[in-house]
Amino acid sequence: MATQRIEGLNVAQDGGVLRLQLDRPERKNALTDEIVAGLIESFDAAGSDESVRAIVLSGTGEHFCSGFDLTTRAPSGPEKPRVGAIQRRMGHQVNRLIPAMLECQTPIVAAAQGWVIGLGLNLVLASDFAVVADDARLWAPFTEFGFTPDSGASWLIPRLVGVARAKEMLLLGRKVDGAKAAEWGLVHDAVPADELDRAAEALTTEVASAPTVAVGLSKLLVHRGLTADLHRHLAEEGFAMEVSSRSEDFAEYHRARRERRPPEFRGR
Repeated sequence: MATQRIEGLNVAQDGGVLRLQLDRPERKNALTDEIVAGLIESFDAAGSDESVRAIVLSGTGEHFCSGFDLTTRAPSGPEKPRVGAIQRRMGHQVNRLIPAMLECQTPIVAAAQGWVIGLGLNLVLASDFAVVADDARLWAPFTEFGFTPDSGASWLIPRLVGVARAKEMLLLGRKVDGAKAAEWGLVHDAVPADELDRAAEALTTEVASAPTVAVGLSKLLVHRGLTADLHRHLAEEGFAMEVSSRSEDFAEYHRARRERRPPEFRGR
């Protein structure tokens, strides 16, 4: 994938790693329609780009993301939108973002600091591995603002931390710091803020050097298993094993064992 600059989003490929960086620090990296579209396009493209073996999602400045920038949605005319406008618009915009992340077989690592709010929180939760600063503040403030969760919050959070804690976050609007988020299993790990970049980079290196086909299919199985019955899921596991066992990385593992050396997976 070519390096590109979308207003508020930096997109660059570094070897086998695609780096997506939210870049609106003056607005705490609040998302716009253009940024959402750029993220969706990037995840979709990376999923079929064989040169990309891992994706890193981060934000510039002191905060990861303060959610969607509602000031960009201010009415431009005197007439109110028709009833149902929000529902219709979301179907073509933010409601495509979280599925794009979950369905992308390329593993996604998120590194988050400061405020992680609303849609920004969902970005972190939909990543395969989220490393956050231990003093980061994760917040699903929907009911405090007088409306309901969107873009997958009420789907993601219960699956990660259970119903009781999900209600604490979604119904009561309780903020969760990074350390507690890791303790709950809401994120992969929490580290001191000055170690965040180093920890995320180490994890990215590990993921990018793993057997990409097997990792991608395993991710697919995990997410499909959340809604599949056992017999159907066992069949899908069999299909995934058939495909992964024909990969070059599978052959490399057995070659390395015979030669008594560490395998060098190439993502093929």
